[in-house]
Amino acid sequence: MIIKEISIRNFRSYYGENKFEFSEGLTLVIGDNGDGKTTFFEALQWLFNTATENNSIDNASEMRKSKLEIGESDEVAVRMVFDHDGEKIVEKRFTFERTSETLFKTSSITFRGYEDTGAGREVVNGKTLMDRCFDAFIQRFSMFKGESTLNVFQNAAALKELVDKFSDVREFDKLVEISAEMEDKSNKAYQKECKSDQKIATQAGKLESQLKRVSEDIYNKKKEIADKKLSVSVFSTKLEELEQNQETTERFNEVSERLKSLKEKSLKLRANISMVNKNTALLDQLWILCAFPSVLTEFKKKCSDFSREKRQQEKAFVEEQAKEIGKKEALQEVRGMLSDNVAELPWYLPNQETMEEMIHDHVCKVCGSPAPEGSDAYNFMMNKLNEYKKHIAAKLQMEEEKAAVERKQLFTSGYIEELHNMSIRLGGNKEAQIAHISTDIFDRLSLEDRLREELKKVEDKKQETEDEKARLLIQAGNVSEELLQKSFLDIKGMFEQKGRAETCLVELERDLQDLKAEEDDLRKQFNDLNPQNGQVKVYRDVHRVFEEIAKAFRKAKKENLRRFLSALEECANEYLERLSAQDFHGEIRLRQTVEESTEIRLYSSNGTEIKNPSGSQETVMYMSVLFAISDFTDQKRDENYPLIFDAATSSFGDSKEEGFYNVIDKINKQCIIVTKDFITKGQLRLNEIDQLTCGVYRIRKADNFDSHNMATIRTIVDKIK
Repeated sequence: MIIKEISIRNFRSYYGENKFEFSEGLTLVIGDNGDGKTTFFEALQWLFNTATENNSIDNASEMRKSKLEIGESDEVAVRMVFDHDGEKIVEKRFTFERTSETLFKTSSITFRGYEDTGAGREVVNGKTLMDRCFDAFIQRFSMFKGESTLNVFQNAAALKELVDKFSDVREFDKLVEISAEMEDKSNKAYQKECKSDQKIATQAGKLESQLKRVSEDIYNKKKEIADKKLSVSVFSTKLEELEQNQETTERFNEVSERLKSLKEKSLKLRANISMVNKNTALLDQLWILCAFPSVLTEFKKKCSDFSREKRQQEKAFVEEQAKEIGKKEALQEVRGMLSDNVAELPWYLPNQETMEEMIHDHVCKVCGSPAPEGSDAYNFMMNKLNEYKKHIAAKLQMEEEKAAVERKQLFTSGYIEELHNMSIRLGGNKEAQIAHISTDIFDRLSLEDRLREELKKVEDKKQETEDEKARLLIQAGNVSEELLQKSFLDIKGMFEQKGRAETCLVELERDLQDLKAEEDDLRKQFNDLNPQNGQVKVYRDVHRVFEEIAKAFRKAKKENLRRFLSALEECANEYLERLSAQDFHGEIRLRQTVEESTEIRLYSSNGTEIKNPSGSQETVMYMSVLFAISDFTDQKRDENYPLIFDAATSSFGDSKEEGFYNVIDKINKQCIIVTKDFITKGQLRLNEIDQLTCGVYRIRKADNFDSHNMATIRTIVDKIK
């Protein structure tokens, strides 16, 4: 089968009609990321799929949909022209119609084929034609999306399917089954007839019982061996994974511990930063008083000034008060002086009682002279008494005035003293405590700034460590994080378990050999019985013949499978030699596993397994096996099929691309490889493409697209050579 032409119409980013023409050798479809490489491959898968019909509107071009008016329609179609015993065409299509501004409806899939016959071109069912010319089994070994799909033997059933399709082994399956059935029937018939022969009946019955027991033991022992082989295989696979990733695992564990430490440190820093709630600290820790020391200082100064001013005013007031009292006393003293500054007799001498007594008695008891009423002496005593009374009244008035002066106060309340006392109370320890609040706040904010700076550094380191961890996981490939997290102490346990399983396996196989030897001996004894009855002898001879035939077919089946794998391996190594050119490549070995599947391994010529081949070595190894399978297809079906790869060479370096593709082009096999090779910064390396001998197409996004609008994306197809 040779693909001549592929036409893609309105399939996703392929707006309108887009045509690819292919040679019988290699054709490269080159595109950058997002240019439509995978869409090209999926368009072919959509065409080749005969199992399901996918007429989803999602397969229609967004650009074409955006240009349709309500009621207008167009179609999605993929068409292939190919040569397979004559030129044939197969096409799959469906129509889509805009029914509203946002809704579309699609028609059912039309799958039609055309082939040339003696009567001309005939229309046939596309699904039937595709299944006849390029069925799902061939597609499985012909189409590969990415490097991870190149190992076709990852599917355990792949080997059996290959053997069934391309090897004569499948012919032996029926023969082995028939011969085993005939052997069993002849054995049962012989045993039955032995019971009727009196000469050997007893011995035959005993041997039959022993054979039955031994057969059951052999069956159970084989089952135990199969289980143990599976265990050894599982342990070996896990150990290989661990050994291949030992350095990565150790590094991963170190990085994980470092990441754990950084996370704990980050949590502690965050806790320390949020330890003080600044909102509640305003009142709970008196932070609101951070600006109070200057206020308190000014308050104390004012209190001191007020107190000083009060003392000064009180002093002046007392002095003024004393002066006023002194004036009154001096005036009184002057009033008591006679002429020539001779002091009068005190007004209180004699006193009031004495004066009243002398006036009553009309006698001056000072000098003893009589003082009749109306006399000068009597009048003098009456004046003296009245003067005494006036002095008493004046004295009382003076005392009252003096008392009034003394009672007079400049400051009638103690507010200044209270303020002064308050300033004293707010001083000392309290003042020092309040003065320290601003320092506490500054220290706390400075600490938090340092902690945030440290947290930023820790977070940066944590992010770097997480990125490093992610890179390690990517480098580890299919190894899970859980497996990498296991300590390498587990390896010791796995080795011990594997060692015990292998020791047990050796013992089981030894037991099986002993049981088989015992079975062979019992069968020999059974076959060596010399029956008396001639009919029994005939059954014995027939059984012997069928037994040998069954052994021969079983042996032939195993030998044929060995030859098939050997031939496939030899052919794969021939391609490995050609595809690797002068580069180191090793040797491919196909190893059959316990589960009857096959593993592809790479070995050095000295017998050492290459456990960690490079990405390009692994890709070439798998592609060599695929080319070999394709050759077997050609040999057994007398028909060659194309190999189609999407991004299968992404692990290749620039220096390897040109030589690799030229080698493939020289191989007598059609290949279509979709790749982003030969592109640097969005531009083709035309000088390198000129050195290629194969056909080249360039697919790219049309210019001036809107990065936010998928309806502006269109894949342009350019034929380069």
